[in-house]
Amino acid sequence: MSTGERTPGRPQAAESEGLEARDTLIRTAAGCFAEQGFDGTSLRQVAEGAGVTPAMVAYYFKDKSGLLEAVVRQGLEQMLAVIRGVIDSYEPGHFTETLIRAYLAVLVQEPWIPRILIREVISKDSPLRTLFTEVFATHAVAMVPPQVADEIRRGNLRADLDPRFAILSLVGMCLFPVIAQPVLGPLLGYDLDEDFSTAYGAHVLALFLQGAEASKS
Repeated sequence: MSTGERTPGRPQAAESEGLEARDTLIRTAAGCFAEQGFDGTSLRQVAEGAGVTPAMVAYYFKDKSGLLEAVVRQGLEQMLAVIRGVIDSYEPGHFTETLIRAYLAVLVQEPWIPRILIREVISKDSPLRTLFTEVFATHAVAMVPPQVADEIRRGNLRADLDPRFAILSLVGMCLFPVIAQPVLGPLLGYDLDEDFSTAYGAHVLALFLQGAEASKS
């Protein structure tokens, strides 16, 4: 065999290693952006945290803005996948519970998602807002409120409930404790872990359904 020939499987192995490095960079950057913000994070810091050279960051993402876009896109796709899973497994009478538990679970597991969205997307007028709308919000709005409306029609939720406001309430109830945990967690004694996800999920469900559930009398 000549020295110029590649051994079988070499291209696939190199591609796999490249994808792994890219994913490591995204996850490292996600933690940095969530804690320090976009302006407070350097590409060198991300590269060192991921165990690669700064040139690797430029290779995959071009610059820091491209890296942030990749981080935001991945977070949005994760949340959208959760919602699609809830819709695909829809069972009448269980939609609210399934949605709350699934949505809260991903927020607790990946707290960088809401923190970066609030810090770098929602609070700033930038192209990332368009990305948020196109990748996540448009699809979520097309899926979730109609499902709530179906629960209303079936008599599982109050007839006077506005599906739009119901979703806003659920999102707020799940989102705020995750965003505020660095400050309120030590004061109220909670960590973002599985125990919190289970207990707080039950709390949100009970609180929401007391106001939203249709009367059984």
